[in-house]
Amino acid sequence: MVNYGFVLVPMYIYPTPGAWDPLFSAAKANPNVTFQAVINPWDGPGAGSCPDTNFINATSYLNAISNIKTLAYVHTANQYDCGPYGNWICPCSQPLSALEANITTYQNWPTASCSTNNAKDIHIDGIFFDEAPTDGNCTAYMQNATAFAKTTLTHGNTVLFNPGGAVNASYWSIADYINVFEDSEAAYDIADIGALDGQGAYRAQSTMIIYGDTDESTTLHRDVNTILSSKNDDMAGLYITDKTIYSEFPGNWTGFVSEVAAVVKANMGS
Repeated sequence: MVNYGFVLVPMYIYPTPGAWDPLFSAAKANPNVTFQAVINPWDGPGAGSCPDTNFINATSYLNAISNIKTLAYVHTANQYDCGPYGNWICPCSQPLSALEANITTYQNWPTASCSTNNAKDIHIDGIFFDEAPTDGNCTAYMQNATAFAKTTLTHGNTVLFNPGGAVNASYWSIADYINVFEDSEAAYDIADIGALDGQGAYRAQSTMIIYGDTDESTTLHRDVNTILSSKNDDMAGLYITDKTIYSEFPGNWTGFVSEVAAVVKANMGS
């Protein structure tokens, strides 16, 4: 399937009734745009076998909209004392058994009697591995984690790594997508994009997350076109928010989606 540019949405918003409506409305209004929505009940699926009622209802609604793909959040770290000052994330410190248990929990949601007679469709389409590594020291770990996800998930098996920066080349053959940038608008303005996507060799697998956007329409138009247009960087997916947190929809959400929709339309026609 050809990808013309998708919206990557970190949906770290608790789904009280109506809380996810901006995504539902945007997806319905823009059927040619794919939205990859990352759901995160509790730094993963949570302790129980099922999400709570609000997550059940909201995830079911996500899955009812054909151009939304539901990715489940899993993190690779359970230690945060690495680096020279002892305050860095330690990628791949989560035991594989714990990571695999989280993936299995998500996979079992539809059959774990999470809703009455399992009437609601709460499947997931893939896994979003947060706190993913950048260096090559965790290649075997990420190979095993990805292989487990792809053989365990039965509805969809997209795997997206989120290291938030440039990665060792070994990871490109493992993941479907890699989020190569998660930083501020100011950092994006001085970033070496070629160093992030292998000088364009891996652009079709690359995504970016930019936060703290200036919310100026000219900047938003420039960034979306530069990153997603087939005439420019031609990356796979993008999220831009004027916020510095993901527990709220961006104030520039409507404008951002409109810009992506315009680029997708142009890419489809090129």
